[in-house]
Amino acid sequence: MMDQEKILKLFKKFVGGGIDLHGLKCIPVIVGEKIVSKHFKPSYPIGFKIENPNDVSYYWAIVDDELLDILMEFEDYVGIKLDTKILWDEQPKFYLNEKVKNQIQKVFDSVRELKFTTGTPFIGHKRWIIQIESIGLKTRHYDAESYYIDNTVVPISATKNGENVDFNEAINTYIDDFLAHYAEPYYETEEYYKDVDRVIAQYPLLNADYVATYYDTKFIR
Repeated sequence: MMDQEKILKLFKKFVGGGIDLHGLKCIPVIVGEKIVSKHFKPSYPIGFKIENPNDVSYYWAIVDDELLDILMEFEDYVGIKLDTKILWDEQPKFYLNEKVKNQIQKVFDSVRELKFTTGTPFIGHKRWIIQIESIGLKTRHYDAESYYIDNTVVPISATKNGENVDFNEAINTYIDDFLAHYAEPYYETEEYYKDVDRVIAQYPLLNADYVATYYDTKFIR
């Protein structure tokens, strides 16, 4: 039976000391105790230290998946089951560098108004327009299958059926009525911010078929 130190030594030799994922450095530093499960073959976790000298944008689930693909190649070589355990320490698990932020911000800056309709033909439609100005982006929630980026905006003005109204009334109607009851969860992503997908698609550690991305408006009032 191969011990943990031997596994680490062989794996380091297999990957040439470390793994370069599109500029992100993933260095194997430890092999943990064997994990025994009733439902799966026993496995050893390989711990990776992450370094980002090239300021690469990344999302942790894609990093983990790419490392797992490499581990599977090594499994065939040594005949034992392995798993990843990334030691993030002070590194964030979801990171956008300034270049990516600026590219996304250009998309957010281009969205100057939100249009929506409430009511029915029987009681009359109300057509709303909220004029907005982006003041920056923020990363928000993320999990193993999705992440969110918010367009933080300040409201400038609002109209209902062409007449000026208090923007707070329009925002409350947009959030509590339109978005809550009529729009799909990805409505803003598709309607206003779909060009962010073109930005994300340029970066392999941010984009994968199995990862859902959402871009939403966050009002500052």
